[in-house]
Amino acid sequence: MRRLGIIGIATLSFLLIVSSIAAATPDRATTDEPAERVLVISVPVLTWDDVNTHRMPNLNRLLDGSAVANLTTRTINREPVLSDGYVTLGSGTRAVGAGFPIDGEAFDAGERVDGEGTAGQMFARRTGKHVDSGLVHLGIGAIEEDNAEALYDAEVGALGDALADAGFDRAVVANGDGRDFTDRDAEIYRRQAVSALMSSAGTVPNGQVDDQLLRSDPLSPFGVRYDTDAVVRAFRAAWKPRSVVLVEASDLVREDAYRRYATQEERARVFRQTLRRTDALVGGLLEVVDLDRDAVFVVGPAHAEHDPRLTLMAVHAPGIEPGLLRSGTTRRPGFVQLVDVAPTILDRLGIDRPDSMEGRAAVVGEQGGSAEDRRDTLADADAAAQFRDDQVAPVAILMVVVGGLLGATTLLALIFTDLSWLPRVVSFAALAFLGFVPAVYLAQLIPFYDLGVVPYYVFLVGLALVLARVYEHRRRQHTLDPLILALAVIVVLLITDAIVGAPLQFNGALGFSPKAAGRFTGLGNVAYAALTASAILLAALLANRIGGRRGLRIGLALLAVVFVVDGLPFWGSDVGGILSVLPAFGVTAYLMLGLRVRPRTIVLWLGVTVVAVVGFGFLDLTRAADQRTHLGRLFERIGSDGWSGFETVVLRKANANIETLGNSVWLYLVPMVLIFVGLLLAYHRSRLVALFEGVPELRAATVGFVILAGLGYALNDSGVAVPGMMVGIANAVLVCLVLWTDVPVPSAAATTSSTPAEAAEPVGSRR
Repeated sequence: MRRLGIIGIATLSFLLIVSSIAAATPDRATTDEPAERVLVISVPVLTWDDVNTHRMPNLNRLLDGSAVANLTTRTINREPVLSDGYVTLGSGTRAVGAGFPIDGEAFDAGERVDGEGTAGQMFARRTGKHVDSGLVHLGIGAIEEDNAEALYDAEVGALGDALADAGFDRAVVANGDGRDFTDRDAEIYRRQAVSALMSSAGTVPNGQVDDQLLRSDPLSPFGVRYDTDAVVRAFRAAWKPRSVVLVEASDLVREDAYRRYATQEERARVFRQTLRRTDALVGGLLEVVDLDRDAVFVVGPAHAEHDPRLTLMAVHAPGIEPGLLRSGTTRRPGFVQLVDVAPTILDRLGIDRPDSMEGRAAVVGEQGGSAEDRRDTLADADAAAQFRDDQVAPVAILMVVVGGLLGATTLLALIFTDLSWLPRVVSFAALAFLGFVPAVYLAQLIPFYDLGVVPYYVFLVGLALVLARVYEHRRRQHTLDPLILALAVIVVLLITDAIVGAPLQFNGALGFSPKAAGRFTGLGNVAYAALTASAILLAALLANRIGGRRGLRIGLALLAVVFVVDGLPFWGSDVGGILSVLPAFGVTAYLMLGLRVRPRTIVLWLGVTVVAVVGFGFLDLTRAADQRTHLGRLFERIGSDGWSGFETVVLRKANANIETLGNSVWLYLVPMVLIFVGLLLAYHRSRLVALFEGVPELRAATVGFVILAGLGYALNDSGVAVPGMMVGIANAVLVCLVLWTDVPVPSAAATTSSTPAEAAEPVGSRR
């Protein structure tokens, strides 16, 4: 117990020192100069690559003088449609639309609809609210119902309500209508933009969305296009003091919907034409705006259909210098989430963000070089995200296949003892598997999204083989040294990456993607799995290799450091990690110290875990609001909504975990490894007995590992990928240890021994 006390005091001291340093770090702030009005130019489907590739002088001049970022359009759905984007923008929280075609059924109140009277009359029949002017969304009831069933507690229309309460007028100018040829008699309304600024009642006081904004054009999608002059006139009418006006470049909406009907060559022509008209619209709008007093936002609320990409976000406003935007939800310059748009609009107007909004106001994170540098950086990041998403499945498949083959070939090596070369080949492959993990992270140092897939995998496999050779060479010093070095490389690399802002995880195949928007910094779920599994095995091997009290202290100190890095808000920021690591590491420490684990021990560690989570949470709350992680924001939510907010988060993660169970290739590795271990227990028990006698610390690590894998799966929303990565690393370690373990031959019948020819050296403390 004394040792545990020393370790605990040392860990707490380290935590307090680091916390003090972090608290002393000044925040970058944006000058507080509220704008008088806000224009939101909505450019659906547009990417930074589009802006860089095509000539759009008006838009580019605006962007070059703005603070800019890639915008993550992730809502509740992984591939959201336009209505999801607008409802999310208006909620400041991930949300969904009602689904096509209901989500586009917004009208001027006096507009006649389908022979059923005016839209205002239909709205009254559906909602009981009488509206004679402005805009009404006939799908408000369905939108509210769908979001009430979701697990995000989105308050539909929160932005519109906040603006109305502060005395700001709102208007939307948009019309993406165009008849869908699958039903020639149906009029298709694409007016989802109204969802962005509507109130919770489903109304916007001003604006225009009728077909007076359109003109016939046989060569445009669906035979219609924007009348730019009419759109600018509608904007002028709505552009009043203390107002927020959203103008959608609706030709982009029509172009995206029309792509399915056009040939590839015609798509390219129509897209170029649409961009020219969009740029002309931007030029017309900017003639009305006073950029010295007004704020202009450029927002891409949704990516193109069937082409998930990062879109545009830009803010040109008084007090904001050109640079790269970041928000409290991303904490990474150059990246903002769709949920951050509403809080940023409110922030520019000096209005407090409602508690219901999970997003945070975007600020300038860094200058990012020249305007051209910023645009190139953002386009490259989008390309890297595309490349990363394409490689996630192949990398996982490769690791699962190799992991399964390691177990099968190990059993063959134990059966066919006359194949003296096989154990060496299999153990080398296991070391290469362990080398493949850091290789995937180190690949982020090279722009493979430009170089291509073949160089990427040549690098991964080549570096894994080089590392395996380096690891294997260490076996001349001691049998455990190759595994100690292999695991130490993973641990040190991921700890360093978490501390410096996760550049090796960001957009990496074993990291996280800005398109998924689960995380932008800290330790991702797969990295957490690799780090903690490696750490718990490394601690046992180090304790045995060094020996005595010193080895034990070093092993336990390693676990303490990993826990602190994983849990600190400004490093790992891993809530699920705290909840799983502390019980697993605690039990491992108890067993390594020779202490019995009783029921009260489990209760004690559960209590310590709760205290740790609360401690890290309050530590996060001491930081500036725009720097808090999801743990601090969870505490904020509990403070405002009570425990219902916590319950929502738990249910949402559990639901995501269940949904991903059958969608991950990692699912296949877990049973393969379990079968491998079962066969070892059935037919080669003596080898396992010898292994645990040589390295008794592995008994403690095995118990802790089982706890870690179980809780890691239950408490993280990446599903079976978490235990899959853990089991993959443990499997590679087990393969090496089994093949390197010397089992005494009980009789002269050496030919029947299962000892492989390469196992000429004992494992563990016999050195």
